[in-house]
Amino acid sequence: MTDSDRERDPREAVSAVVVAVHPGPRRTRAQVSGEIDADNHEDVRAALDEALDASTTGLDLDLSALLFCDSAGLHLLLELHRTATDTGKTLVLHGPRRQLTRLLALTGTTALFTIHNPPTHPAEHPGGHRSVTGSDPAGPAFHAPHTIDPAIAYDDQP
Repeated sequence: MTDSDRERDPREAVSAVVVAVHPGPRRTRAQVSGEIDADNHEDVRAALDEALDASTTGLDLDLSALLFCDSAGLHLLLELHRTATDTGKTLVLHGPRRQLTRLLALTGTTALFTIHNPPTHPAEHPGGHRSVTGSDPAGPAFHAPHTIDPAIAYDDQP
């Protein structure tokens, strides 16, 4: 019996993901929101493959709104990176959240990706006091930022 042959339990959560693609003159920017998992990774992969194909130099992948990524999503990112490399293009991950940066670190795949994290600013409180927590709110302490290649034109505008 396949999934289409049986009704889905209404209590079972359906993973939602949205991929918004914004073509630029040389690079394409895609934003992934929601969750990438075993249930939807093929649809996400199809959209991102198409976005990469449409670019001349590569894909800027905005992951700042990605709430969850499992091993299927990691596999998708690794395959997308390989496709970009094989076609002479680049893949840049922009603003990945803590869960994804931890997944990359735990699997030893962080070094494979170019990751661009926007600078973070300490939260300002009334009276000019800053919140001090002893850790970096942008990610785990063991995640070192990557060097960005200045030869790549990030965030091309159409």
